[in-house]
Amino acid sequence: MGLFGLALSGCATKGDLRSLQDEIREMGARQQEEIRELSGLNMAVQDTLGRQSDAIFESRGDINRRLQLLEQEILTIQELLRMNQQSLMTIRDLLESRRSVAGSTFQTDTEPRPGGFTPAAEVAGGPVEMYNTAATQFNNGSLNTARRAFQQFLREYPTDALADDARYYLADILVQEERLEEAIPAFLRIQEDFPTADMVPQALYRVGEIYIRLDQLEDARQYLERVVNTYPGTDAAREAQERLDEIG
Repeated sequence: MGLFGLALSGCATKGDLRSLQDEIREMGARQQEEIRELSGLNMAVQDTLGRQSDAIFESRGDINRRLQLLEQEILTIQELLRMNQQSLMTIRDLLESRRSVAGSTFQTDTEPRPGGFTPAAEVAGGPVEMYNTAATQFNNGSLNTARRAFQQFLREYPTDALADDARYYLADILVQEERLEEAIPAFLRIQEDFPTADMVPQALYRVGEIYIRLDQLEDARQYLERVVNTYPGTDAAREAQERLDEIG
């Protein structure tokens, strides 16, 4: 500052001016060095912040992945619990059915019982007992239990003489549940799987009945006429003709 004062007062010598210039250059050099240091510090801070941001982003992504895996595991556990609960319900229902069968005496004639089922002549164990168990549940109005029992019967005895009856009543359960659209292919499958079975004309008649309920009379006539023309003399043909006369 003294040199500046001399320069401003006009009394500075050439040596003083050189000293002043040297001092200014030194000050500029120091400022440049300080600027470089500050720039280096700024870059270091930015680099540190960038690495921390990347680490936070990766950690967040890892947490999200872990949460998704946890949610999937929870859903899997819930599904397994649901399946186990259904299995327990099925076992319980079957045990109740077997107790009911053990305490009942089944008819062995051909007259149908109220509710539509004619239990088969009982034989200890095997398909007949399983069929009669399902029949009892159906007649008692336990439709879900009856469905599971008939489905198990068809899995174990798909070609048994009672298989067409079992499939017929599975279709009938759908009707009672007002699932008419699903009941149609269920009844038609009886003719596909058991074309010569006694239940075929009755199954086709039921298809015609369902179409009447759905107000699809042309389809109803098609199936009712098939019963009349293909299975004359059967109860199903007589009932089909009566329905044809009614719908005109």
